[in-house]
Amino acid sequence: MGSFALFTLAAIGVGIYSLSKAFPNFQPADKKILEDLKSIKAEMQTWMDELVPLTKEELELFSFDQTKQHAKKGLTKNQRGIFTSIYHEPLVAYHYREYLGNNRNALLYARTANREYIYRFKKSSVQVVSNQRELGVLQGDQFYEPRQKQVLATLNRKQEEWMPLVVKQREVAAIAKRKAADKSKLGQRAFDFIRDDMSDSEREIFLSLAILEVIEQGLS
Repeated sequence: MGSFALFTLAAIGVGIYSLSKAFPNFQPADKKILEDLKSIKAEMQTWMDELVPLTKEELELFSFDQTKQHAKKGLTKNQRGIFTSIYHEPLVAYHYREYLGNNRNALLYARTANREYIYRFKKSSVQVVSNQRELGVLQGDQFYEPRQKQVLATLNRKQEEWMPLVVKQREVAAIAKRKAADKSKLGQRAFDFIRDDMSDSEREIFLSLAILEVIEQGLS
């Protein structure tokens, strides 16, 4: 390798190192992620009293509509808002932060009236935490238990309008694919089918993945 090529590689390496030191949002360490999570939680606390409990009835009315939506792009991409029912009742608040880098590196915090969800994006996987308990890891359409040995659920994204969610061989819900907004109509419902007889574990997985999917479709 010629001296010019070596100099170029060295310069690039120094540049990346300098950037990471000057801007901690460039490939942040776990400590930075935890600091960001703490500040996001505090920032969103003012919205918590507004949220309506996410009952079965409210889930059936859950829409892709958002209120208080705000997006900002810079060294980090930030977006926050509150998803509402088709009747504009506030149901789920969220804050999404994506860091600079070649691979996806992001943090998503979501709240319902009585639960919190943390999603940590790294490359092609998403670590899912529900009420401070690691629930599993989403890779593509497969949701694995934390050690990634057993498949807990499958989300079928191949269908045109709906994404069936199967938890341990049983379809528990179908999540809609968002369509272009029609201002003359009520908001598009986020779920087409929700099973009435879900167990507690099935409901926890459903809510964790459904909230993630709806928010992902709502990111600009």
